[in-house]
Amino acid sequence: MIKKFLLSVFMASLMLSVQFSFTGCEDNDDSGPDVSGSADQFAATNDYNVNARIINFGGLYTCADIEVTKDGSVVEDALVLVNTDTIPYDFTGLYQTSLTEAGSYDLTITHDGNLIASGAGVTIPESIPVITNLDSGDVHQKESDLTVEWNSVSNVTSWQVTSAVSGSQAYESVLLPLDARSHIIPGSYFLPGTHDIQVNAINGLYPGDDNALSNPEVGYAIEGPKGYFMGIAQSDPTEIIVND
Repeated sequence: MIKKFLLSVFMASLMLSVQFSFTGCEDNDDSGPDVSGSADQFAATNDYNVNARIINFGGLYTCADIEVTKDGSVVEDALVLVNTDTIPYDFTGLYQTSLTEAGSYDLTITHDGNLIASGAGVTIPESIPVITNLDSGDVHQKESDLTVEWNSVSNVTSWQVTSAVSGSQAYESVLLPLDARSHIIPGSYFLPGTHDIQVNAINGLYPGDDNALSNPEVGYAIEGPKGYFMGIAQSDPTEIIVND
């Protein structure tokens, strides 16, 4: 599952609202990525799991957000490189920092002197998506379906819609096709409270690659560990209020 990226430094701006907040959007471009098939998949050759995200903060900056675990335990002393940038370990359990801007991003991770993960050529969505039919502060009826609509963003291979309550993910859609511009969150997820609705624009994972985000058995666009390597941009959260 795509976790709500609680970036200690960057997430304050995201959920900021990693989740990420940005401005601007562009129409889909015919020169964009090939959206057929799925991410390249590699059989795991070690006992590590790596979830690596390159995040576009709407042109303000780009950052790395990388989780490295082994046998369920967080690895705190790996050497993580994105292109030539060294990514430091953060107290949140992630490797995070802003990146030197580039057209694409390569990843290498070593631990105990051994290369444990590599990925190449990841790109990011050109801008953040914008939710177009909802405004923060909107009141929604308890246990009723909610339709979420968003604009077009270029350099995307799939979309995902999420909802969080009190900082915890309550709902995540499957990876949606490139031409999707709306999604219905079932009413069963709308109990009384404040719900943060967001749209993820993803580059590198495709509809049908959902196993990458939940207990993967292979590496998606990453060689060595189980896990994934992808680019992402996320809409600002739209706060929906559900009353009793």
